[in-house]
Amino acid sequence: MDNLAQVFQQWIFEEGKSPKTIESYVGDIKGYQRFLEEKAVSDQQPLSRFSFVRYKQHLLDRQFAIATINKKINSLKVLNDFLQKEGIVSESYIQLKRDRVQNAAGSEHFVTALSEEEVDRFLFYPISQFFSK
Repeated sequence: MDNLAQVFQQWIFEEGKSPKTIESYVGDIKGYQRFLEEKAVSDQQPLSRFSFVRYKQHLLDRQFAIATINKKINSLKVLNDFLQKEGIVSESYIQLKRDRVQNAAGSEHFVTALSEEEVDRFLFYPISQFFSK
C-alpha cells in the first residue's frame, strides 16, 4: 500500500497540484490505509464502496468536524479517480454530491447513527435468530 501512496503522490504532482494539496491528499490516503489495516481488510482492493462507507462512519463516530470529513472524502474521490485511470478499480465508488456530510439547514442537532460495533453486530448477526421465535 505504501507503493500505491507513492504512485498516487507522483500522479497528483503531475496533475499540477500544489505541494500543500499533495501533502493533504497523501496524508488523508494514508489515514484511510491505516483504517483498512486495522480492520484487516485485504490490500488487494485498495478502495471499495463498503470500505469507504465504513471509513466515513468511523470518522463520524469519532466526531471529526464535518469540514474535515468532507476534505477526507474529497481526497478519497481523487484516489478513486486515479485508481480508475490506472485500471485498478472499474467504477467510481464515491460520488461527492451523495457522500459529502451535510448539516441540515437550521439544524444544530446531532443525528443518531449506529456505532461501528452496532453495524458489526447487525452485519454478522446470525439470521437464524430472526426465525427462532
